[in-house]
Amino acid sequence: MCNKDSDILHLNGKILLSTSSAPHEYLERSMIFICNHNEKGAVGVIINKLIPNMSVCNILKRLQINTEGVRNLEIHFGGLEEMDKCFIIHSDDYMSSGSKLIVNNIAISMNEDVTKVATSSGGGGPHKKLLCMGCCIWVPEQLENEVASSYWIPIDADEALIFGDSSVDKWSKALLKIGSSTNLFSDLQGNA
Repeated sequence: MCNKDSDILHLNGKILLSTSSAPHEYLERSMIFICNHNEKGAVGVIINKLIPNMSVCNILKRLQINTEGVRNLEIHFGGLEEMDKCFIIHSDDYMSSGSKLIVNNIAISMNEDVTKVATSSGGGGPHKKLLCMGCCIWVPEQLENEVASSYWIPIDADEALIFGDSSVDKWSKALLKIGSSTNLFSDLQGNA
């Protein structure tokens, strides 16, 4: 769990697991990777919800990026803010001027060159990647208050949780990682 005096103030690079108290229904069973957290607020990307029937080519065309040689990748719903932007969470084996190292070997990019490289069948981009449309944004102190109100459980980020198979229930897997189960978690929250 989170100690308000320490953990809440250091959420950059953490994964937030939603609880049954999450502030919005669309956040139910969500995992959010926090990419930036400081006194001005926070930005994160949902990493465990796919956008059904979303084509990489359609997104790249919207971003006015050439789709030649593009291979099909799953597109995740990153959040309701900035829905016109593609956020790429990726391994740090490829970094460009638009890349920012977040934690350990995990970076984020919004640079169009990285978007193209990340989807190119020719290789040369990051070995591990997750493409997300949109993000979640918190105003100053909002996220800290939500964590203190038990809307979120912060856990350490790791590559297996972020880049693991999207067909797996990542949220339940993350709960098991911290020594809990979906049933126990539901009982603790008072909801079935």
